[in-house]
Amino acid sequence: MTTAPSTQAYGVRKPAVSPLRFHHRKSYPLHQLPFIDKAPGKRWLSFWAVPKTGGYSGGCKTGESLARIYLKHLKKHRTDFNEGRLQSIVLDMCEVERGGDPEQGALCGQVVGFFSELECWLIAAVQHLDGGLDQDENKTLLKTANAGLNFDNEAGTSTSIAEDKGA
Repeated sequence: MTTAPSTQAYGVRKPAVSPLRFHHRKSYPLHQLPFIDKAPGKRWLSFWAVPKTGGYSGGCKTGESLARIYLKHLKKHRTDFNEGRLQSIVLDMCEVERGGDPEQGALCGQVVGFFSELECWLIAAVQHLDGGLDQDENKTLLKTANAGLNFDNEAGTSTSIAEDKGA
């Protein structure tokens, strides 16, 4: 007897990942975002506290939805930004250690410079371009992000982003 690809030994399905959630009680708007939270082994908040689950397809779905949440945040809170945070997201996403040897320091500086500049342009873009950000509610985007985290690549048991949006 064989078991379905989406099951583990004894036919037990993989447990769902704890869902991401907004942190509405945090006072700083940036810290309310669902991907910024405490993370094991990290002294401070992680700017990318997202489980590494869902495989490539689920990861794409999760990443796209969280990016749209971040862009909406930039649009709403642009005046709260006197320094960029996109670079902190990228550093934590890629698990780049800050400090250390000169090469690591150079990489951190390159990431900070590159993504700080991009964030300035993103802030301007979300203010002046109509990219459909307002049509998606954060609640719907978060639901799609969480679906991506629980995507089972072997069984293909998740819908596409277009299907989640009702297209």
